[in-house]
Amino acid sequence: MKNKQILLFLFLLLCGASFAQNKEVLSSAKVINTTNAKAHLSFLASDALRGREAGTADGDKAAQYIADYYKKIGVKGAVDGDYLQRVNATRIHLSQSLQVMGSPYQPVIDFFNMPSSISLPGFQLQTDSILFAGYGVIDDGIQSYNDFQEQSVTGKVVMLIGSGPRDGAFTFQDKVKYLAFHKAKALLMIEPVVDHKSDGLMQHLFNEQMLLEGSAELSSIEKMPQNMPIIYIGQQVADALLKSANTDLATVRKKLVESNKPYPFVFKTDLKASASRTFEAVHPANVLGWIPGSDPILKDEVVLLSAHYDHLGINPYSVGDSINNGADDNGSGTTGVLMMGDAFMQAVKAGKGPKRSILLMAATGEEKGLLGSSWYISHPVVPLNKIISNLNVDMIGRTDTLPHPDHNYIYIIGADRLSSDLDAIIKKTNATYTKLELDERFNVRNDPFQLYFRSDHYNFAKQGIPVTFFFSGFHADYHKASDEIGKIDFDILCKRTQLIYYTAWELANRATKPVVDKKVE
Repeated sequence: MKNKQILLFLFLLLCGASFAQNKEVLSSAKVINTTNAKAHLSFLASDALRGREAGTADGDKAAQYIADYYKKIGVKGAVDGDYLQRVNATRIHLSQSLQVMGSPYQPVIDFFNMPSSISLPGFQLQTDSILFAGYGVIDDGIQSYNDFQEQSVTGKVVMLIGSGPRDGAFTFQDKVKYLAFHKAKALLMIEPVVDHKSDGLMQHLFNEQMLLEGSAELSSIEKMPQNMPIIYIGQQVADALLKSANTDLATVRKKLVESNKPYPFVFKTDLKASASRTFEAVHPANVLGWIPGSDPILKDEVVLLSAHYDHLGINPYSVGDSINNGADDNGSGTTGVLMMGDAFMQAVKAGKGPKRSILLMAATGEEKGLLGSSWYISHPVVPLNKIISNLNVDMIGRTDTLPHPDHNYIYIIGADRLSSDLDAIIKKTNATYTKLELDERFNVRNDPFQLYFRSDHYNFAKQGIPVTFFFSGFHADYHKASDEIGKIDFDILCKRTQLIYYTAWELANRATKPVVDKKVE
């Protein structure tokens, strides 16, 4: 009995020792500090890089900075000795115009077409008359109502006021179907969102779409027919058109409300509008650094550390600051990966390098739809079956508005989705070293933001590779020009980076890789 107790004590001691603080990792992690973080982020989030948009010269400047730093600290190039993995992609430009009585109006600000509704040849529209039909509602209920009355819509440009009464009975989709079926020439939809755009809509309108070469989405755009044009217009354009009918938007809206009766009318005017899309081949780059493992057997297995370095670029329609610097999104994550690369190289130079190999990925095109990581999956430099885990870092430099005991927290997402081992390793590492609050509220299956599917790690998770997404939450400056370096908390950025580095160290040096014990979602 006594011998069994001694053996149990020794076993527990060995288990505890495997997660005791490691002097080598603590020493190498000293380069993860605020001085180095500020140096990296001061360049990456500077106005000189103009928002680091993928497929631009500004994005290429950021890529070259990362490659040059890899080289400076001794990280090898993973792409046949080079650092840049060029991605073959197509940027899709939208051209659009609108004139009333010869006066031009500004796209996005005064009017817009939804990019996805425009084919490559697009449309050319010219008319000398417009049918105004109120809210465009046909309601055959107890009290019948028909905004079109006896008016034929065939061959006509129809103007409607969006978001009106009875929309529950006759939805926007119903209105479009009715007009398209009866072969209306075009729809001018007066919508408040034109004059009061959300940040998300503004981003969608100014941030040009990009798709990978050979993708099904690109092929569908090439074959897409042009359907009935739907042009969203604001009050300024609506008033300019209705001026020809000796009225304005406020007057017709008031009459519709007070009378609760339709009154369609045709009026003479001069409207010209057009829209089309064009393709441009672009070649943004993933920046891939390689740190070979020291163990003759384990070096064939790889820990992937990733962060996207691209952001939204310039907003040409912004009033005031037009540069989306993306200090937190994702200058902070990119900075973290650069410092982790430096930390691993400090260990290598001290003769204590990782047993497994480390692949550093600064991914491009995440803001365009996870393009860089998608390209890597199809064109892997390191075989996917050699990657034992992906730790992905996207926004770790700020504090969000959700309740936390203090700012010493980090959201972890996806750690338990494929591997119970990976989840346990992160939590044990945190308890040993950083003692951050590991918040998993975004990891629940019914998370309304569905963050597990929204950053580069998910492309690797789909391949059965255990992943974890490290994130510090949304804030008021998310996807705005106000996401500036002055708002970064460098102390917490470094502490979060240290957690990820310590986790990567444990993954790179432990005897076994994380077991995949769950199915891909």
